[in-house]
Amino acid sequence: MKRKLRIYLAAGLLLTIIPLSVVAQKEKLIPQRLTPAEIPWSKSASNQAGSAMRPGLETVIVAGDGKQNELYSLVFKVPPNTAIPPHSHPDDRSCFVLSGLWYFGYGTVRSETDLKALPPGSNYTEPAGVIHFAGTREQEAMVECTAVGPTGTTFVNPADDPRNKK
Repeated sequence: MKRKLRIYLAAGLLLTIIPLSVVAQKEKLIPQRLTPAEIPWSKSASNQAGSAMRPGLETVIVAGDGKQNELYSLVFKVPPNTAIPPHSHPDDRSCFVLSGLWYFGYGTVRSETDLKALPPGSNYTEPAGVIHFAGTREQEAMVECTAVGPTGTTFVNPADDPRNKK
């Protein structure tokens, strides 16, 4: 019963976010319909929204660009057995797990025991400046986050930032 309620709440939130994104974007939001095969995933050192990536992680900005003071939405795929170290973002994010099993925790030190398993349909938030960490285990996960930019990523330990590795 609780699971159904959560799914209905998540669906309701999405139905609220979608119209808001159209209003927030005005003429900048273009009509588009993409199948999974048509999504232009990126594997660069940082995605279009300025968020640092892990090796093998793929991202795509599906609305906005994350660089402006406007709504944006990004989707990322994380391969199995990926650990994302503690970091924060300057923007408030609301995120949904779309597929796979995503592990997420809050704190300045990555702790496997503090990770909560989030199956598809789960929602979590990344409040601005709040340090968090995440990852996958045996299976890939796909997650969607929506926020108002500009965005970026600051790692607790600068050595964890893949942009610093050359």
